Amino acid sequence: MRASVVIAAHNEGDLLWKTVRSTVETARGLDCEILVADDASTDGCVREARRRYAELRVVGFSRRRGCSAAKDLGARRARGRVIVFMDGHCKPEPYSIHQLISDVEALQGKAILTPTVPSLDVNRWRCSDRRVGHGYLMSLATFSARWIPLERMRRVGPFFEVPALVGCCLAMSKELYGKLRGFDRHMIEWGVEDVDMGIKAWLLGHAVLHDPSPIIGHRFISASTSFTVHAESVVANEIRTARKNFTEPVWNEWLRRAERRHSKTTWAAAWALYQGQSRSADEERRYLMSERVHDEAWYARRFGLRWPRGRG
Repeated sequence: MRASVVIAAHNEGDLLWKTVRSTVETARGLDCEILVADDASTDGCVREARRRYAELRVVGFSRRRGCSAAKDLGARRARGRVIVFMDGHCKPEPYSIHQLISDVEALQGKAILTPTVPSLDVNRWRCSDRRVGHGYLMSLATFSARWIPLERMRRVGPFFEVPALVGCCLAMSKELYGKLRGFDRHMIEWGVEDVDMGIKAWLLGHAVLHDPSPIIGHRFISASTSFTVHAESVVANEIRTARKNFTEPVWNEWLRRAERRHSKTTWAAAWALYQGQSRSADEERRYLMSERVHDEAWYARRFGLRWPRGRG
């Protein structure tokens, strides 16, 4: 099979079947499957999507494991040679899925590809022509990210280099997914799995590239979002990302900065969550350190980040 579209979902309401509808409409003619990775939804969204689209494949958890684990489950069950990841509240525009798959194939599966990401008005099911994102710039010290304009991104042929991965919609080969060890199934609830994946790709010698022509709208988090995210979960995911990707001196400095940045209560809870799965983080760290061709100092220089400094 040429490709799999993996849609991660948790209590999406009617946004999930609308995402599936848009995917079915825009993926016509492709040798591909549509697979929903359900993170223990309880609102009936997956049942309704299946009722409307009998061809839909569904895999999932009986209890909530988090966005990263759901994406990983979907990827591991995917049958396609190329995987297009989308959240359960996205609207791909015509030919966008075709283009992302073609991009991955043209680059022989060696890079991650991202589309243009406009804000999605879910009530009108329409992509904004004003609130449009192309790529993220990230702080290595905090893992916070912000959109950067296209003109500030380095051009490579028809593509642009993306400093930090935007996780709501992306495409990559299944082979590269395996080499990068995929989305971290031990991350909790929501957040940072895309930052982690992007860093891993760059340090192992695989670019994260942006093609402006495919367009996939995305509903961004707001006060009405139908799931909760605890601060300590996000911080625990950040700790895992730093541990896996940073050399020992940088890891130690990152820890000191992070502890000062958070309240004692949040840090203690996050550290306890991290410690509960630290063995898996260390195991992946050993693999990544043995396979990577660049270090974090090279990454910082490549994208003009202030920290860390050193030889790469």
